[in-house]
Amino acid sequence: MTDLPEDAIAKLYAVPLAAFTRERDALAAALTKNDRAAEARAVRQLRRPSAPLWATNQLAHAEADQLGAFLDGITQVRKAQLRDPRAAAEGLARQRRELQHLVHRAGALLTRHGTRATPEAMRRISDTLLGAAVDGPRADELRHGRLTQELAAPGFEVLTGGGRADHLQLVKGGKAGSADAGRAQRRGAAPEQSDQPSATQLKEEAARQRRDAARQRAEVATREREEAAARKQQEAEARQREMAERRAAVEQADQETRDLEARLAAARQRLAAARRAAKSASPRRPTS
Repeated sequence: MTDLPEDAIAKLYAVPLAAFTRERDALAAALTKNDRAAEARAVRQLRRPSAPLWATNQLAHAEADQLGAFLDGITQVRKAQLRDPRAAAEGLARQRRELQHLVHRAGALLTRHGTRATPEAMRRISDTLLGAAVDGPRADELRHGRLTQELAAPGFEVLTGGGRADHLQLVKGGKAGSADAGRAQRRGAAPEQSDQPSATQLKEEAARQRRDAARQRAEVATREREEAAARKQQEAEARQREMAERRAAVEQADQETRDLEARLAAARQRLAAARRAAKSASPRRPTS
């Protein structure tokens, strides 16, 4: 999309979801008319966002401050994880609340625009928020409401409710048990000295990564099927609306024709009556 200004993407992704295709095509036509063919091609390549992605982008407009605070907070927590696990745990608790608020707000935006905020849609919004939070370029796109694809969020069990805040797992390769080790030392216990993962741990991690990859592939496939089905449904509904509009236009034209014919017949009758009246009123010549 190098040929397309970023603000144009942001504007398109800010329009109501139902109007996206119309606005995209109108923009592409305007660019073509102004001899900006490369930009027009780039616009046409923009896919209609899924409902969860659209709602996530709307947060950049509806909840700009809170979205920015959430993204910045995740970055701070990741930096603090190894340096200050306790502060990181407290930060995670705040970010969980921020995440829940943003997801709830996005769901409300979906509902307001006539789309059901299903549990699956809410999960996809949450995943995309978390995925963008740990990816600098994606976070910047989300801040401006121009994120063009949904994201996965592996390794965020703490924020999504599947883990404990004192077992931090946000930084890959970090010592997740450092907080526990500190508590063990304060109690006088000897924490385990294991800087290198065991063979069993490596196998378990590899198996977990394979499961995560398989799950993500299945989720992507499911999303693509759902989006394809939704597009077909929308296209069918659009065709039905177009046919209904055409039928209504034909019926209106027929009615207007009948009205014109009736007015014409009445006008002819008035003209004939006027001619008869004029003829009967004309003076007769005197006879000699």
